[in-house]
Amino acid sequence: MSSPLRIAFHGAARTVTGSRHLLSWGERRWLVDCGLYQGHRDEADAVNRTFRFDPSVLDRVIVTHAHLDHTGNLPTLVAQGFAGPIHATSPTVSLSHVMLKDSAFLMERDVEHVNRHRRSRPARAPLYTPADVQATLDRFTSHEYREPFEPFPDVRASYHDAGHILGSAMVAFEFSQNGRRFRLLMGGDLGRPHRKILRDPEAPPGPDALVLESTYGNRLHDSDADTETELVDVVTRTVARGGRLVVPAFAVGRTQEFVAVLHDLIGRRRIPELPLYVDSPMARQTTEIFRRHPEVFDGETRRMFDEQDGAPFGFERLRYVTSVEESRALNDLRAPCIIVSASGMCEGGRVLHHLQHALGDSRNTVLFVGYQAEGTLGRRLRDKAETVNVFGEPVTVRAEIAALDGFSAHADQAELLAWVARLEPQPRAIFLVHGEPEPAETLAGLLRQRTSAKVHVPAKGEEHELWT
Repeated sequence: MSSPLRIAFHGAARTVTGSRHLLSWGERRWLVDCGLYQGHRDEADAVNRTFRFDPSVLDRVIVTHAHLDHTGNLPTLVAQGFAGPIHATSPTVSLSHVMLKDSAFLMERDVEHVNRHRRSRPARAPLYTPADVQATLDRFTSHEYREPFEPFPDVRASYHDAGHILGSAMVAFEFSQNGRRFRLLMGGDLGRPHRKILRDPEAPPGPDALVLESTYGNRLHDSDADTETELVDVVTRTVARGGRLVVPAFAVGRTQEFVAVLHDLIGRRRIPELPLYVDSPMARQTTEIFRRHPEVFDGETRRMFDEQDGAPFGFERLRYVTSVEESRALNDLRAPCIIVSASGMCEGGRVLHHLQHALGDSRNTVLFVGYQAEGTLGRRLRDKAETVNVFGEPVTVRAEIAALDGFSAHADQAELLAWVARLEPQPRAIFLVHGEPEPAETLAGLLRQRTSAKVHVPAKGEEHELWT
């Protein structure tokens, strides 16, 4: 009797974060990604502590890339009984060692800070501990791009470059049963063509079923030229006010690309020689991992890296801030400067301290260079909230709030459609995840017009039978 192949969407369904897709085939159960849901503190904590399945029954986890909305809940999974291997590309394994340790550290520190300032409420506990992280890291096993491996008998898998962040991948599965074959492509997060540092996303052989992100399914990114002009304008007017520019940015990918662009603009004298600080120990560590993997750079970045002693990641204008004392001292600076700090959605990390000091001063600017999910502090700021809570305390927003979507590492609507068009043969079924309802449904409508595939926008917990 044939065993049906099923997929259940337990995260990143009609929302952007918390990737968690459960595949089952016969008696086998495995996850593709296990990420943190990022949103309002209480809601996110409840979502991240709860699984709709027993983690102990999972055979393995296959990870697409190292961003915490794809890997950040792995330690919770392990703490609740998962005992199998975790597969990832080599750069993803290296990044995960840094990011998951940093995640646990920040959770403990933020919980301690909140508990200290909210004594009248029940004490919070961190989602997981450094010991849970170490137990998780011990389960990682690495693979190279296009290197076939067999997670189960009659199942072949391979990673393909997604061009999103260092080591990011889409996962192609090929199932064999009774002389028949079925191909499933788990798209992860799809990057953009012609970006700094990384290669363009590749198009593997077309699948029967495709799981694809839809974060920007209803939007087009600005051109590189327009983004550069807008960035120059933001820096120029902030400097003219005598203020500082605070840039919440993901420590992996976004920080490195943003620094590379600033390096180029200063070199061409489009912006002044400002003090530039990257206040994120994790960003410094991940930049070192970038330097160890030039094999995944695009041609231009590889030439620059070889010819200019590691540029654009380490140049004399840039100062990495590591100690807590140095980080706090940045808030005492009076001259204009640029501070790049994690986390990208302002849901934790050192950027919260910089926001606490910068938001109340009209001379300053907070510049967003990445997506802000619903329910996050970053989203509330981008939506022009007049008052926000930082560490549980109200802060009046007087600083300028600016945003540049041209730095996004996610493909926009046109880029998503163009990439799907490259798949040969075309998929018969497409499932759109990692998108809020409006962009997901907009992209679904366009895909229905341009392909013959059945296109679904699954809700959380929804299950589909892919193949019998």
